[in-house]
Amino acid sequence: LCRRGLLIRPLVDGPLRENVRQRFRALGRLMGHALREGFIVPIPLAEEVFALVLGEPLGPDALPRPGSGRAGELVGALADFAAELASAQAKLVADAAAEGRTLSADELRAWRTEQGQRTDFGERFLSSHAGTEEPVTQEPMSFERYCSLVEPCFLENGLSGAPLCPDGENKPVTLDNIQEFVDSAAHFWYDSGVSAQIGAFRAGLNDVFPLECLVTFSPVELREMFCGEDRIEWTEEQLLNHLHPGGGLTDKSPTYKFLVAELLEMSQAERSRFLDFVSSCPRLPPGGIAKFHVDVFPDTCANKQGFPRSRACANQLYLPPYTSKDELHSKLHEAMHCSAGHHEQRVRDL
Repeated sequence: LCRRGLLIRPLVDGPLRENVRQRFRALGRLMGHALREGFIVPIPLAEEVFALVLGEPLGPDALPRPGSGRAGELVGALADFAAELASAQAKLVADAAAEGRTLSADELRAWRTEQGQRTDFGERFLSSHAGTEEPVTQEPMSFERYCSLVEPCFLENGLSGAPLCPDGENKPVTLDNIQEFVDSAAHFWYDSGVSAQIGAFRAGLNDVFPLECLVTFSPVELREMFCGEDRIEWTEEQLLNHLHPGGGLTDKSPTYKFLVAELLEMSQAERSRFLDFVSSCPRLPPGGIAKFHVDVFPDTCANKQGFPRSRACANQLYLPPYTSKDELHSKLHEAMHCSAGHHEQRVRDL
């Protein structure tokens, strides 16, 4: 799991991988049936998963970076350093050629050593730039100093995990083999380590409908089609259009107005809980609020001390006659947090 969503854990050949492969086929069937029937499966799979399903190759650029929230951020940091090292060396060679010179192996080795000793390695490659928070200030740190302290080697995430080559735990990452390490890690993360899982997932989908049906869509589009939208966005106008009052409740009713005002103030996590409470799905379908509706009714059997209740199978919400927004806020949030999607009707009588 990372901030982009769920990624597939790469595995080496063995009984565990075979067991996981069978589960991925079942997951493919489940998601295929859901898509065919017009439902979403609210599992936050990352965009990279659907890129692999489409057969798109993923390389070092897809590796996690500092701030991504997943083990393996070091691999992405080293990938960035290796890419900059290769780019700068290519430019150095090209500039020398333009001057009619050819750099010797000793000159290139001396230049690479100099790059490995630059003390801004930590600031350039280890700082997190994710989110809105300011990155943590890094102490002056060179690549060589960092490697002497951390001792990265040819393992899955640079420090632990499956070996990327025979005796990988005893093969340190150096200036001379850093590109080999990055290529090996990317190959394991997005090819050899996940090919069985992706193949099984594709087979599960193909059990429901031909995979050719998906090739015209991008990974982003497939993610929304299968898993729903990441963010829950709505405006007052949209809520008024898609929250349908009934049973004597109108858009002029105080309780209905309290509900609209409360939904506008909810955080993303609270909106997700509300959707789960009224529909048993914490995400909006593809198309967002425009493809979603809730029927809102008065709960004529309850007093203002009661809790809201829902019929999630029909997207129906029943509200007691609250006399203030604060009352609705308190009872609705308690119902959402305590019910895990369904509030027991008998609770309102206690």
